[in-house]
Amino acid sequence: MASLLFEPLEIAGIRLPNRLVMPPMGTGLPDHEGFVTDETIAYYRRRAQGGIGLISIEASLVSPDAYGVGPELRLHEEKYVRGLRRLAEAVQEEGVPVGVQLWHPGRQTLLGTPIAPSAVPLSPRTPVPHALSIDEIHELLGYYARSALHCREAGYDFVEVHGAHCYLPCEFLSPLSNRRQDEYGGSLENRARFMLEIVGAIREACGEDFPIFFRISGEEGAEGGFGVEETTQVARWLEEAGVVCLSVSGGNWYALHLTIPPMSVERGVLVPAAARIKQAISIPVIAAGRLDDVELAEQILADGQADLIAVGRALIADADWALKVREGRRGEIRPCIACNACVDLVARAEEARCAVNPEVGRDGTWAVEPAPAPRRVMVVGSGPSGMEAARIARLRGHDVSLWERDPVLGGKLDVASRAPSKGMVLRFNEYQSRTLGELGVDIHLGVEVTPATVESEAPDAVIVATGAAPLVPPIPGLEHPDVVDAQEILLERLHIAAGERVAIIGGSATGCETAEFLVGTASEIAILEMLPTVGRGIELITRQRLIKELKASGVRILTDAKVTAVEPGRLVYERPDGTTETLAVDRVALAIGWRPRGHHLAGALNGRQVQVIGDALTPADFVAAINVGANAGLSV
Repeated sequence: MASLLFEPLEIAGIRLPNRLVMPPMGTGLPDHEGFVTDETIAYYRRRAQGGIGLISIEASLVSPDAYGVGPELRLHEEKYVRGLRRLAEAVQEEGVPVGVQLWHPGRQTLLGTPIAPSAVPLSPRTPVPHALSIDEIHELLGYYARSALHCREAGYDFVEVHGAHCYLPCEFLSPLSNRRQDEYGGSLENRARFMLEIVGAIREACGEDFPIFFRISGEEGAEGGFGVEETTQVARWLEEAGVVCLSVSGGNWYALHLTIPPMSVERGVLVPAAARIKQAISIPVIAAGRLDDVELAEQILADGQADLIAVGRALIADADWALKVREGRRGEIRPCIACNACVDLVARAEEARCAVNPEVGRDGTWAVEPAPAPRRVMVVGSGPSGMEAARIARLRGHDVSLWERDPVLGGKLDVASRAPSKGMVLRFNEYQSRTLGELGVDIHLGVEVTPATVESEAPDAVIVATGAAPLVPPIPGLEHPDVVDAQEILLERLHIAAGERVAIIGGSATGCETAEFLVGTASEIAILEMLPTVGRGIELITRQRLIKELKASGVRILTDAKVTAVEPGRLVYERPDGTTETLAVDRVALAIGWRPRGHHLAGALNGRQVQVIGDALTPADFVAAINVGANAGLSV
């Protein structure tokens, strides 16, 4: 049976080779003045080479007062056209149609002065936005039109208006942010007016033959926000206004798990809204939301729920996702684990990187060249750094052996995958393990490597990736037998009896994930964290969702709680004001932090080429781990 994913489609004269779309995703690769950079071009060219059917360039600012978190592309002045043209040509040279997403963040701007239809702040912690006057609304319409015209002049095949996620056009639509009493507020027709006028302004500036796509949230997913019934009517109006394709996303600032679903959210969560809207309009609809499962994507098309499939973060994890699917090489796809590390970095005004793909952000310079002379390389430790170092070194032609003291590969990948919300991590661990076997890496499990082991193997180079050991602070009573390392619970090396009262010291990622793992087993679970918040090391969207679910499950979260002693049947903690409180417990789990453990082995290997990498050198996250592992493999 032929794949529906690879059927061609024509949209308003744009010929798509298949039904797979790369949606707009921030990269942090433009420069801080809003210009296209060589890195931006390399990133998009690489994805165009991977077999995708259409690319929509990341959200790009339409007016001088618009700021996101930076850096983002800008469109509103003629000076940006030259770079935009270079980017369009790079993608089109690979046979892929390309457009640009027109964006104004509205009250979600983090730099400059936020603006909105009404003076309603995003949250109690954010500034009150400036409420737009009628004249200012008309001025913004001009900027949208001018930005679209610059995109046409630069040779793009279409523009896409970002009207989702409660950025400015969506803020007009949402009753949560639009309290106006004039022609832009009140009724649905009035609240949709700004969206429709944007389309009209672009058509007037660019001509009726220039295709306009529009991205909307099918529903906000927040109490009091708009739902799919209203969006369906807006979709009809957008089609009547001249929009040729509708991309259906979802969520708002308070429902980010719908906007960018983390691994804990089921695939296809946004598809029902897309299907509902598709029934009401005749133009093509793009479905989104973790649709990198091939069978699911095929079924969505077969059922007529959408016409195209947005494959977003999966193309960051593996630029050749579409090509590998088309050629029947699904087993070779490097899986996206929906960890949102890429999103988190861009939200912090950094360049996008990936927890599973070290090529991201260095697409133009990345090359795995054959080693001048093959060598015997010994990699000690099979966490994310060690496995990636072994993979890259083997690809370069070295004779590589990988040594792990545990009976399975993975290190922290194995530990992280045990939390209920992080099962996707196991998928990457399995991919890496399988790939190493196929490459012919010599794998040794259950072996504690010592200097004598290294001497016996006599490698030319050693990469020490032994990870980090749990940090044990000088708290009286931690030697008690009921005090354990939280990892022992996650790895199920320790049985927690039903009804036990468990206190977890440390509210970082490991502490929160241990609490999640114990829900339904222990009768009482408490996290004690000496800082004001928990969830360090977890990206924002996942953290918000996880903490909310922990609280709903009855987990007590005690912040500003410094544990001072562990005693039989209880622990003692201190508040910032110096007062002392106690908590009754049967078991205490430590999740306080990590200390590197690679220096001891490395220091004993005198006379050999040794690299210490990853947590063995400095404890960090998976993004850092995969990148330093790759660097070690490239340099050995």
